[in-house]
Amino acid sequence: MTDRKFPPLPDPLRRTVLRAGAGAIALPLLHACGTSAPPDGALPPDDVGDTPPLPQPTPGTHPPRGAHVSFVDDPTSTRTVTWFTDGSDSAGTYVEYSFVDAETTEYELVDLALDQREEGNSSEVFEVEALTHAATITGVPEGKAIAYRVGSDGGGWTATRLLPPNPERDRFRFCHYGDQSSSEAAVAVTNGVISRNPDLLWIAGDLSYANGDQPVWDTWFDMLEPLASRIPVMTSPGNHEAKDGGGAGYLSRVSQPGQSAYYGFDYGNIHFSVSTAGCLLEGVASAVELLAELVQLEADLAQAALRRALGEIDFIAVVQHYTIWTNEDGRDPFNLSLVLLQEHILLRYGVDLLLVGHDHIYERSHPMAYGRAVDGGYVQITQGGGGQSLYDLLETPRGNWSAHNQLCHGFTEYEVDGPTIRGTTYTVEDADIVLFDDGRLEVIDSFELTARSAAERAKFAKPARKRSEIVSEADWADIVRHTLVRNQLHDAIETGSVVGAGM
Repeated sequence: MTDRKFPPLPDPLRRTVLRAGAGAIALPLLHACGTSAPPDGALPPDDVGDTPPLPQPTPGTHPPRGAHVSFVDDPTSTRTVTWFTDGSDSAGTYVEYSFVDAETTEYELVDLALDQREEGNSSEVFEVEALTHAATITGVPEGKAIAYRVGSDGGGWTATRLLPPNPERDRFRFCHYGDQSSSEAAVAVTNGVISRNPDLLWIAGDLSYANGDQPVWDTWFDMLEPLASRIPVMTSPGNHEAKDGGGAGYLSRVSQPGQSAYYGFDYGNIHFSVSTAGCLLEGVASAVELLAELVQLEADLAQAALRRALGEIDFIAVVQHYTIWTNEDGRDPFNLSLVLLQEHILLRYGVDLLLVGHDHIYERSHPMAYGRAVDGGYVQITQGGGGQSLYDLLETPRGNWSAHNQLCHGFTEYEVDGPTIRGTTYTVEDADIVLFDDGRLEVIDSFELTARSAAERAKFAKPARKRSEIVSEADWADIVRHTLVRNQLHDAIETGSVVGAGM
């Protein structure tokens, strides 16, 4: 894996360089966005006087904010940057960039002339007098980092920032959590991911907890920007995104493959397929979209399973907000019919990993199927400790499928090393759910997954079924009804009209 320096954090913080496998790791807490200070690896020598200057924003009439990087196309050759400006008029939507050596530090960007420019598109932000801008960097060469800024002449530019080179195809690291908000714990988790310096971050739904209060999204993106402007971040929607126009608020702020909340793409030797698992279902009218999504999920996983059998990829992962099975107290799969339908699709094509949130706990399963530990099943990683308040675990866990569960805020890191994935789960607090005052990260779980054998891969290479073969019309009516009840029950519990666990 390429050893690289992570760009600076906001002043007056310093990044602690971390080593994989450490049991307790110290890192600073990220309190605000703004002026940057260097990471430890980029500090000037002791005999140098003042710290060298870092790139600064260029002021203008429409200062860009909330910059975040994602993929809408081939991750090996493109990066898409998304940002926001206030007001309904646009001063322009541009990304300026240059490809630089992997060893380049942010200090060296101050006088760098960015020699390429791409124009992007702008669109209205849901229920806010603001615009979302997105522009794509193309033609990224192998081994090159990307120096870039976004904005426009007159409107203003962000500071020039640095994106790392692409990792090796089968040697990279990614992190995952869900259920974040902008709490102190959320800040600690964000800072923890920054300190681990992964190649990619997945957020499995319930991002900002705006719940209809659109300015909360601004607070969340401001908190995330020091991370998301320097590491690609991909997301799936959660039930709290449904509170913003059935997901319209979420979709108006992110850039991702396709035009829907569900999508699939390859990153390295893993195919990721993103599902809503029905979290955006609000009425019978939107049931048509959910059925289309399940048909698309089947087709996407069937193609991925075939490509895995051909050796083009090694793993298949599904990312969604809702858990399939859980040991959180009071949190059963309320719509068992949808759980079983979706799980059957996962098992048919031999999904290796299911990355979820929703339950505000950490839980890792054994390879499982239908709530039982089964050789050859999928491993579910529930990482709902992104920052929101935690809930209770069952005193006596149900079933034999759970390998480890714990109440904590934190995130899980996955180190991909060819046909092996090594997972490490970090917490940002002690056993009493109190944040470490010195900003430590503590390892609470580790595990390893090995790619399926050639014979197993061949077994799961099956053709996609027609819609009528996936689910009958009668069963679909039950699934829609059960899913609507589940989603409505979540809202009722949160508003206090029903007593139960938080959702």
